[in-house]
Amino acid sequence: MISLGIDIGGTGCKCVAFRDDGKQLAVAYTEYPLAAGQVNLPSDILTFSVFQVIKKCTAEIPDKQQIAAITVCSFGESFVPVDKDGNALTDILLYFSNTDSEEFNNLVSSIGEEKFMRIARILPDASYSLSKMLYTRKVAKRPVWKYLFIANFITYRLTGKAYTDVSLACRSLLYDVENRCWSKQLLELCSIEESTLPEVLPAGVKAGTILPKAAAQLGLPCNVQVVTGCHDQIVNALGAGVRNAGDAVDSSGTSECITPLFSSIPESLDFQRNNFACVPYLEDRGYVTYAYNISAGSVVRWYRDALASHLNREAAMENKSIYDLLNEQCPSQPSDLMMLPFLQGMGGTPDVDATATGLIAGLTTQTRLTDIYRAVLEGITFEMRYNREKLSESGVTFKKLFACGGGARSFVWLQIKADILGCEIIPVKSEETGAMGCAILGISAITGEKPFDVAERFWQYGTPIRPNPEHMEIYNKKYKTYKTLRKLYMEQRSK
Repeated sequence: MISLGIDIGGTGCKCVAFRDDGKQLAVAYTEYPLAAGQVNLPSDILTFSVFQVIKKCTAEIPDKQQIAAITVCSFGESFVPVDKDGNALTDILLYFSNTDSEEFNNLVSSIGEEKFMRIARILPDASYSLSKMLYTRKVAKRPVWKYLFIANFITYRLTGKAYTDVSLACRSLLYDVENRCWSKQLLELCSIEESTLPEVLPAGVKAGTILPKAAAQLGLPCNVQVVTGCHDQIVNALGAGVRNAGDAVDSSGTSECITPLFSSIPESLDFQRNNFACVPYLEDRGYVTYAYNISAGSVVRWYRDALASHLNREAAMENKSIYDLLNEQCPSQPSDLMMLPFLQGMGGTPDVDATATGLIAGLTTQTRLTDIYRAVLEGITFEMRYNREKLSESGVTFKKLFACGGGARSFVWLQIKADILGCEIIPVKSEETGAMGCAILGISAITGEKPFDVAERFWQYGTPIRPNPEHMEIYNKKYKTYKTLRKLYMEQRSK
C-alpha cells in the first residue's frame, strides 16, 4: 500500500509518497509563482500547484493501483471562502498578512480578551482566521457558503466534502478547545454563522473517496481515499516521534517552532497572555502548543547572502553546500558576541513586535565573520530558551527534543542547541516529517491501526547530541546577559 502526504506551505507545496513499511518512494515540490512579499495567493494557483506535485510525485510510481490514501496538511489561520457552487470568492490571505482593523479591535474589546482565552485558549490577534473572515465579508461579491481552511479546501477539491480537523479549527479564534466544538457563544457574538464553517472531524479519518474527475485529472485509481489532515505542526510532531507528555519537536526552517506535548491545559491565563496556544493532540494524548520565532533560518540566510557570499566559489569548487563550509569554519567555542536575532521583527511567542530589529553586541577589531556566524546560531537558540522558560512558568516542560528541518542538518547548530537548552537533541533522519505524518494518518485510516502504531515503522533517528557541560556553564551565564539585553531593548522600544 502507498500513502501520499501533501504538505502545503506559505511559499510552496510538496507531495511525498510512502510505502506502508515506512519507505519513502518519491517526492515532488513546487513554489507558487508569487512576487516577493505578496500576501495573497489565488486559490486556482494553489489548486494547480498541489495537483502538479501530486502528478509529478506519482509519475515515479510504476503501479499507481497501490496508491490507497491522500492526506493533506497545511499552515493555519488562512482559508478559501467559497460560494454554494464551490467557487472561490477571494484570494487566500496568507497567515502572515495583516488584517488588523478597527472592526476586529472593537469586537475583541466588546467581547473581552479573557473570554477568547477561556474558550479558544489563545490570545486574540488579527493574524487568526476571525479577523480575515471579517475582512472577507466586506469584499466578497457573493455570500460565503463555507470558509475552508487551506488543507480542507484541497480535500474539498478532491472529494466535494467540507470537513476540517480540530487543530486547524483552533487557529480560527472560534473553536471551543475544552468542549471540542465550534463555540456557539463566540459565533453569536462575532455574527458568524456556524453553517459557514466546515464540520470538525478527528485528524486521520476517511473524508471520502476521490471524485472521478479529480482521479482522472491526477491519473489515480478511483478508489483512493482522501483522509482528514491537520495543521502542519501536528503531523510534523507525529512524523518526528512526539508521543508522550514531555516530548517536543524542534522544527527549524525559515522560522523555528518548538512543539511540546503536555497532559492538561495550564490553569493560569498567563499561558495565553504569552501568546501560547493550546491545541488537542492526536489520540487524545494531551495538548500541544507552538513556541516559535519567525526570525530563525531567515537570519542564517541573511548571513549567508550578506556576509558569506565570498564562499560561493569555494563551495562550488569543492562540490559542497555553502552551509557545509560555514559549519566547517565555525569556531568551536562559544562566541564573545551577543545577538538579538529579530531581523524580520519579533514575531511569534512570547512577544510580537513586527517592527523590531536585530542587534549584535560585543564587536571588536578582533571579531571575524565566522564569530558572527556562531553568534547568529547562538542568538536564535537563546530566543528559543527564552520561550522554554516562559513555557515552564505555566508548567509546560520537555525532556526529549527531536530535531527536524533544515537546521537539523547542521551538527554545529544541534550542539549549540543542546548546550544552550541543556537537553539531549535527537536528530530525525527524514527530511519530510510533515508529509510523513500525513502518510501515517492515511495508512492508519485505511488499515484501522492507531497512528502511533503505524509510526513505529517510520521513525528513524541519528545519533543523539548531548550537552557539553563546559559550554553549558558558559551559556548559562550568557543567557542571563541575553535576557537583560532583551529586556532593555523591549523597554526602549516601548518608550
